[in-house]
Amino acid sequence: MKIMMVLAGFVLMVAYCVISTSDVAQAEEVLGTGTDSLLGGDLTDPEDDGAPDADEGYNAIFTANEEPGFGGGEFSFNVFDNILGGGNAKWCCGRGGGIPDEGLHVTAELEESYVLTHFTVSSANDVPTRDPTVWEVQGSNDGEDFTTIFSHDGDSFWDQRLQVVLFEAGEDFEAQTTRYRFFRHVTFDTASNPAGAYFQIGEIEYFGDSSLTPVDPKTKLTTTWGSIKNIR
Repeated sequence: MKIMMVLAGFVLMVAYCVISTSDVAQAEEVLGTGTDSLLGGDLTDPEDDGAPDADEGYNAIFTANEEPGFGGGEFSFNVFDNILGGGNAKWCCGRGGGIPDEGLHVTAELEESYVLTHFTVSSANDVPTRDPTVWEVQGSNDGEDFTTIFSHDGDSFWDQRLQVVLFEAGEDFEAQTTRYRFFRHVTFDTASNPAGAYFQIGEIEYFGDSSLTPVDPKTKLTTTWGSIKNIR
């Protein structure tokens, strides 16, 4: 009888661990598919009035280590054009030789510094094996030294095309205590890399709070931060 009780307890413990791990892995929220599922009003274009073809109306300066620019050639800045679709509404598809060691990265430089509260990353319109599988969101205040805010190494998050996925501080990544002026998305690998056209992203949105002040690392363990989220 005692052995059966011990075995039952062991089974319950294993089940609890599996369920808990699954919950953590699936904490991110799918908002839907297509442009209408984007939150809008993010830090790079709070008024949603950016003109991508002219690179005007944005509250950020964009840079990238590959294919910088909006529009033709499916360039990197298209991830900030507030549109989900094919062609020039996405960043695609990588040059010969595969993804470089430093990854493929696109950066938004803001006038003010913000604590990142949540962000969305969207899949593009075709070929699921081009989706990022190893990637990070990073922050910086000088544009040179970047700190990892969120990282993923595994399968693609997206199971549909043009799918918008939300990631929130305190749930999907550690609640932030440092403000940054630069936010960078870096892709290190995809299932297709390095063969052929091996990479694509549809859209990126960053949201933050400029009123929060950095916390002394020595007091970080005794400080409690709530879940902060922009009104959708």
